[in-house]
Amino acid sequence: MVTPSKDISTETMSKIAESKDNKYELLYFPFHGVLPALRAMFAMSGANYTFTHPTDWTKEKSATPFGSLPVLYETCPTSGCTLELAELSAIESYLGDKFGWMGDNLWERTQILMYHSSTQAVFDKLVTTVMRAPKENKDRMMGIYLEKIMSEWVETHERALQASGCTGHYVGDKCTLADLKTATTLDNLMAISGDQFISREKTPAIMAVYDAVEKIPKYAAWKASPEWKAYDELNKKLFDF
Repeated sequence: MVTPSKDISTETMSKIAESKDNKYELLYFPFHGVLPALRAMFAMSGANYTFTHPTDWTKEKSATPFGSLPVLYETCPTSGCTLELAELSAIESYLGDKFGWMGDNLWERTQILMYHSSTQAVFDKLVTTVMRAPKENKDRMMGIYLEKIMSEWVETHERALQASGCTGHYVGDKCTLADLKTATTLDNLMAISGDQFISREKTPAIMAVYDAVEKIPKYAAWKASPEWKAYDELNKKLFDF
């Protein structure tokens, strides 16, 4: 694990954070988990990054800010100082600001974060409602999740995207963090529900977002890479989606 720098001022940290030429190390487990959008952001950014994995999580856990992953380490090549940032949504919005995924003004940024938060929540509820349920309750909890939680997310997001013209984007006319979060989460949602809720016929506006992201060359290259496929294989082995 990288050791973050200590005893440096917030002013110094801010100057380091403003640079796009830093080296990034993203620590997380060797499967997709909660990271498909974040890893895709890096793969599409052109930044100098590496994806690393714990070697002994039981020992490394206490060295992270909250005892959980992901954790981002960002190192300035000139000073050698390293910043540490934890919590998925914080990392995604931080990198979104740095690499142009957060719209063109304050209101667009706020709208992007609103949709992003909603989509993150529907995935988090999959984890807490289904994946952490006792084995004997999983089927019942999956039914509750699909009928009550996922269906509501589908309905509200399809309605919002239809209202904005079914453009393939939540905000503006270019891909943002909100689009990327939904596109990467859809892979999971469609895997567990088939076409029960999401399809080109039932949810054309949501699928337009998915298609717009899939057509981005750097995103397509990342999904075709051996690294992405290795994460996908282990994800399916561990979680069945």
